[in-house]
Amino acid sequence: MKHVTIIITACCLMLATAALTIGLSGCRNNQPEYCTVKGAIKGLKEGTKISLADDFDHFKIIETTRVKDGHFEFHPRISSPTHVYLYSQDDQQLKDFFLEPGTIVVDVDASDEKDMEVNNATGTAANDTFKKIEELEDGGNPEAADALKQEVINATPAGPLALYYAAHWNSSAEALGILDRLMPELAEKQYVAELREELTRRLKTEPAPEGSKPNYFIDMTYPDANGKPVSLSSVVKNPTNRYVLLDFWATWCSGCVEAIPKLKEIYAKYHEKGLEIYSVAENPDVDYWKTFIKEKGMTWVNVCDDQPGRDSKAWKDYTLPGIPTVLLIDGETGAIIARKADMDKILEELFQ
Repeated sequence: MKHVTIIITACCLMLATAALTIGLSGCRNNQPEYCTVKGAIKGLKEGTKISLADDFDHFKIIETTRVKDGHFEFHPRISSPTHVYLYSQDDQQLKDFFLEPGTIVVDVDASDEKDMEVNNATGTAANDTFKKIEELEDGGNPEAADALKQEVINATPAGPLALYYAAHWNSSAEALGILDRLMPELAEKQYVAELREELTRRLKTEPAPEGSKPNYFIDMTYPDANGKPVSLSSVVKNPTNRYVLLDFWATWCSGCVEAIPKLKEIYAKYHEKGLEIYSVAENPDVDYWKTFIKEKGMTWVNVCDDQPGRDSKAWKDYTLPGIPTVLLIDGETGAIIARKADMDKILEELFQ
């Protein structure tokens, strides 16, 4: 197996006193500081261009260099910690990690696409803690992972790992709370202002806090596999459907495909009791989508948005952070009662 070993040494150093200071280290004087990024590369050709892209700045390239004699070297200047992606010249994502003061080691298999999903960055507070959380989740200890994650997002001030979680958090209200506690170097970023605006919009399509006015589903109409337009409202208002799962997915999305067996299990278990699924595929290749849902045995309501992405009306209406995204709608009231949650557990309680 070919691997890339990346060592990142930042010039501005601060003492990380404990794991709970996750990513709180930074250049406190807010002045850009030189950092050294270097390592040995295998699996990429001599002269291949590689870049560090800033996730918290619209993937702006921080610095670019080329592979030379199996090695590379960057000298970026950063004024605050951030989350970055390492790209090859053909836009292949090699790894993502947190760029912050300290020494970071990342092993990369440039020939294995799945290696991008393996988090093995170590050496600084944010990276070590992120890796620990994923190890706990993968090791079957979600309670401990959630406890550590809660410590991260509740920290004051909150660092880059907390900001990363805010962008991927299930509850927009909680995510907005994270933004309110960010360290000054991060709070002043344009990325944070844009994320705050997005989270505020997304609040309208999430379960409303107890005691407040419910948020209701926003209707949409797309063609099914036979070309017949099917509206979400027609499914929700069908008197036989007590609850409707609104599922945004795509055939090209690995996480979505991995979720199909669970959806099939839920559908088989609760359909006769009053559950329907309305799956919206974000697929420009409609013919492939038709074949795919048939082969996978997806027998619920399937429709296809053949103009997917962030320009899609449904994507904008629901302010989707990405896919898969699943919402649960009350068929009697039309209220959204869950979003990106353990639907099996919720449905079990609802259908008791």
